[in-house]
Amino acid sequence: MSKDAVPWYVRGVIGIGAWVTAVVLMLLGAAIMFALLEFDDPAALILIGAIYLSMGLWLLRESADRVFLQQLGIATSAAGAALLSGGFAATFEELWAGFIAAALVAGVIVAMTTDKILQFLVAALAVGFYFVALVEGKTPYFTDFAALATPCGLYLLLRPPQRDMAPTAIALVCAFPVVSVGIMEDAYWLRDIASGGTFARILHMVLFLLFVYLHWRKREDSRAKIQTAVFAALAVLVCLLLPPGGSAAMLLLMLAFVIGSAPFAVLGAALQGQFIVRYYYSLEMNLFDKSLLLMAVGALLIATWWFVYRGERPGGTS
Repeated sequence: MSKDAVPWYVRGVIGIGAWVTAVVLMLLGAAIMFALLEFDDPAALILIGAIYLSMGLWLLRESADRVFLQQLGIATSAAGAALLSGGFAATFEELWAGFIAAALVAGVIVAMTTDKILQFLVAALAVGFYFVALVEGKTPYFTDFAALATPCGLYLLLRPPQRDMAPTAIALVCAFPVVSVGIMEDAYWLRDIASGGTFARILHMVLFLLFVYLHWRKREDSRAKIQTAVFAALAVLVCLLLPPGGSAAMLLLMLAFVIGSAPFAVLGAALQGQFIVRYYYSLEMNLFDKSLLLMAVGALLIATWWFVYRGERPGGTS
């Protein structure tokens, strides 16, 4: 039976069952290796991971339109990739080894299968190893190094290669703003050599302004160009006040506008909202001063809205 002939809720139940089955198989394999056969070498994880990855890719090739086999193959392959990467990290006692293994596995998956969910999961795994290795290794300017994922993702998204790598591009583009919620500093002035942040902020602001410029160049009306310039100036001001993740969230919003992506718009708005809330609570001001600040920002936004709306009305003057 094809996937289109199966109701969505049935596919959901089948998919959940497949993922539960994969978890049970993973735990069973680990129990056999470590409990019954008494393997205590972390390298055993590499063997288990390779077996699961191979089995998962084989299931994907044989799944056709069978939902259970497809979801079981995705779950098993993802688990195998995680075990394989974790095994390399544990064997060499180095997170960078896990990142290299995850990146190589991601390349293998891109070459051997077209499943987008699996590609996204393994790409996210590699990015996760990259970020954790930067933080745990106390890499100077780790925030700035983490920000390099964004331009890589934008390049794959806007200049796609022959092989479909859109899931990898999405994982790279979303990685920095999402992870920055937990590991980046809250305010503009809370930066030091241990974390960095200036380069990350500038990088995302430059990319944001590049998208704005591409949009501005297509506008023929002079008033529309002025409105776009005002919007860009206000957005840059907001980015200067917020942590580096705020600039990345603003870039997501602009990217959503350029390519017409509702999911990017929702994610960018949600991230930008929480960054603004964090900035508000990080201010060392009393409630009265914070209220005055909110009133000033509100008045500025209303004035900007009026300026834009005035230009859009029929008969609006220059």
